[in-house]
Amino acid sequence: MVDGWTVPGFTHERELGSGGSGRVVQAVDDLTRTKVSIKYLDPRLDGDEAFLSRFRAASRRLSQLEDPNVVDFYDFVETPQQGTAIVMEHVEGVSLRRVLAAQGPTGPLAALSALGGTLLGLAAAHAHEVVHAAIRPANILVDLEGNARLTDIAVSPTGTEASAGPAYAAPELWDGATSTVSTDLYAATAIFYECLTGRPPFSARNMAKAHRETPIPVEEVPGPLRDLIARGLAKEAGRRPATAADYLGALEDAAVAAYGPSWEAQGRGRLTELAAQAASQPEPPPARGRAAARSSGRQPTVAAASPAGGRSRGRLVGAVAAIVVVIGGAVGAATLLGDGEEQPEPTPAQSSSPQPAAPANPEAAQLIEHINTATSRTPNAAFTFKRSGCCGAPASARGSLGLVANAPASYSMTVSGAAEAHRTAFTVLVGDTVYVRSGKTWRPSPTAGPGYPALAGQVRSGTSMQSVSSLLQASTTLRKTGDRWQGSAPLAALSQDPVVGPLYGEMAKATGARQVGFALRVDRASRPVQLWLKAQGPVKNRAQVLQASYTGWTRKAPISAPH
Repeated sequence: MVDGWTVPGFTHERELGSGGSGRVVQAVDDLTRTKVSIKYLDPRLDGDEAFLSRFRAASRRLSQLEDPNVVDFYDFVETPQQGTAIVMEHVEGVSLRRVLAAQGPTGPLAALSALGGTLLGLAAAHAHEVVHAAIRPANILVDLEGNARLTDIAVSPTGTEASAGPAYAAPELWDGATSTVSTDLYAATAIFYECLTGRPPFSARNMAKAHRETPIPVEEVPGPLRDLIARGLAKEAGRRPATAADYLGALEDAAVAAYGPSWEAQGRGRLTELAAQAASQPEPPPARGRAAARSSGRQPTVAAASPAGGRSRGRLVGAVAAIVVVIGGAVGAATLLGDGEEQPEPTPAQSSSPQPAAPANPEAAQLIEHINTATSRTPNAAFTFKRSGCCGAPASARGSLGLVANAPASYSMTVSGAAEAHRTAFTVLVGDTVYVRSGKTWRPSPTAGPGYPALAGQVRSGTSMQSVSSLLQASTTLRKTGDRWQGSAPLAALSQDPVVGPLYGEMAKATGARQVGFALRVDRASRPVQLWLKAQGPVKNRAQVLQASYTGWTRKAPISAPH
């Protein structure tokens, strides 16, 4: 227990750390068995109504933010007379603070990779109108694949940003200004500098004066990277990059010019090595006194979620949340994703239902084969699902899935939908039976049943590997950009699929659309990470969008029916 209470529905496994904003524990969801990290907020924050009011608003936006460079925000829990807590994704990895403390300077390629991931996460947060306000190495996690991922977003009370992270605080914060996109970029650049040199850019008894007046020490970093440092650490906010997307573009140009087109893969590989080495060493003691101003921050190492897959050079250029790519003329696709495919024959981890003919596109066929092979080796994953748009479609789900040999995938999840007034139900889907928890008992029902059973069946249709395969199978356009595929497919063909056809048939009927645009992002092992698709009808506002994300692909015990 933490301070006498635990978040209901979770069992604590171990302490992960503590810092100025609270204590963090690793826990497991009692229903789905999914690992999470829970931050129990410090009483100082718990009693700050102004902070709580702001964070409640931010949490609503954070719950909609899904990005591979941001630790997923699951829930903000408030209990009367007990406390408040943040439930988030659990990432296996170490903080950048620990990497720097154990290894010192990372080298330019790993530093660029860390900055790129940080900026991608900031771009996603800023697109949801959330400023991080606490960018420090302790709040950047390096996962098992070398991805930099942001945590502790928006947990700094207004007015404390400079004192809480003096080594990374922009000049205007020392003058009482509030955190902005620009102050986030300043902090990210200060961390970039520390990765390059082993120390923050400024260290003095009077940190406010140092940030305001001390010349930017660009001569300490490699020549090709000096302009990035100078722009990001500009004393005047107006001289810094306007957005994280702008800064990403400048980073990409500088990195390719200095280190070649393979810089990002090399940098992520090096960052992975450094993180593994740091994880094998004892946790360094916290810095104290004046040394704290030179340290990498004082927040806890929040080991928080299964890796969501690597980033590619293409994503650094194209995966900024505000950009939209037009697919097939009338259908838009979010650039975070790409397109996927289907298998010509069932594999041990896939459905044994009759399969359509092999795709005419050889590239699609190859991708299908890679996806099937990869997911058969690690058939379990955590997932999220969201359906939005017209025609009474809104629905969401979150939990875990398990691919089953010669049978439909099994699911353990919470689901909610418009028809159920957005109430959440705990469900387990095995075969053609949905088990809905009612109190302490489980009520079985066929997937064809009304309400939650039907919704659970639709979630499976929208997130299963069969759906991914069907999209690729039927695709009439398909192209690859970095680690994402994007294309379009006719709904008439998709509706004929014996497994997921009803889902696409309903989309076609509801929207009047003739085709669906899709985007699929896969990790380096060819396992799906994100899926996005949209059906846009000829009438304005007649559209439906499906979004799914997958993390933590692994091999573990199959999901079984509850007793």
